Amino acid sequence: MGKYLKKRYKNYVSIALGLLIGFIGAAILFDKPDYKTGVFFILLGLIVGEIILFTKWFKEQKE
Repeated sequence: MGKYLKKRYKNYVSIALGLLIGFIGAAILFDKPDYKTGVFFILLGLIVGEIILFTKWFKEQKE
């Protein structure tokens, strides 16, 4: 897990991509999203970014 955390800071692109997905989702689904919706989609985007990052890390560890 320590290797994962050290590698994590190099891969902010995945996190940014997840946040972008969250922002786009909120913009498409809601005309005027409130704070509750915004926080939900930001968290959803962060989770997607972390999943992308973790799967890349996990595949590298298998090799």
